Amino acid sequence: MADLEIESFLHREARLMDEHRFDEWLSLWADPARYWVPCNEDDSDPARRVSIIYDDRQRLVQRIDRLKSGSVQAMNPKPRMRRLVSSIEVEPGKSGALAVSSNFILCVARPSGQQIWAGRTIHMLLHHETGFKIAEKKVLLINSDQEMPLLQFLI
Repeated sequence: MADLEIESFLHREARLMDEHRFDEWLSLWADPARYWVPCNEDDSDPARRVSIIYDDRQRLVQRIDRLKSGSVQAMNPKPRMRRLVSSIEVEPGKSGALAVSSNFILCVARPSGQQIWAGRTIHMLLHHETGFKIAEKKVLLINSDQEMPLLQFLI
């Protein structure tokens, strides 16, 4: 049953991001939190290396505020997004958390064309009275060592 709950949680998170339901997505996060998209190396030290995204809880709130403000050019009009989540694996993590790994493919359709993103995500999930909360999310893009456009949406 726990694996089904985790799978449902990941699918819900994906749907919230795809549907631009940012406040609901933010409510899935614990405090403190870390959202990390490494650049070049999957296990680089974010304190010593450049990251594509490296947000704590406060930066996540600021990111969401910016996405909702209408000032992000790439979000006007809002892109149509759909992601597939698969190959979910659950292992015990540190401090009682669950380490949940999954693969994803994300399609983003804009008037200027379509982009496809793919990679592996590692969530550190905490048990919470309402289900799970995300303590950490690390997104390993398969093209993180190549030139890429700005990520002005949630991945």
